Amino acid sequence: MNNNARVMEDQVPSSNIPQEQGNYYQNPEGPRFQNPAQFSTATQPLQEQPPVAPDFQEMRRLALEQAIQQVTQQPVPQPIAQVAPQAPQYSQPETNTVYVRRNLTLAEILVMFALSCGLVLGLQASWFIATDLLPRIEIREK
Repeated sequence: MNNNARVMEDQVPSSNIPQEQGNYYQNPEGPRFQNPAQFSTATQPLQEQPPVAPDFQEMRRLALEQAIQQVTQQPVPQPIAQVAPQAPQYSQPETNTVYVRRNLTLAEILVMFALSCGLVLGLQASWFIATDLLPRIEIREK
């Protein structure tokens, strides 16, 4: 039996193939790590640095430069010849109309109900008069 076991050992390779660099990896072609600590530190996303406080002096300087550029780029209005002084023109300020959606009150609901009932009953009564009562009226001559 020993001979048979040796023959079988020679024919069947071992299932534990030693790794070249390490057992911890994400991609077989990628980097390999020796222990779980190295693997976890390498696979963690980079920590974002806390935001730096804005430089207000630099922001003020840039704003001042932009304001100066805007003023210097605008055409300077030419002075107009003196004309008789005009009366000051007054314009009404624009009115902002705001529409507010609200629920109907009980009184408004009752008024609408009365109007709709009156309209329906009035139409039915006029139709009855026009089609039933008017044809019954006879005109007599003396």
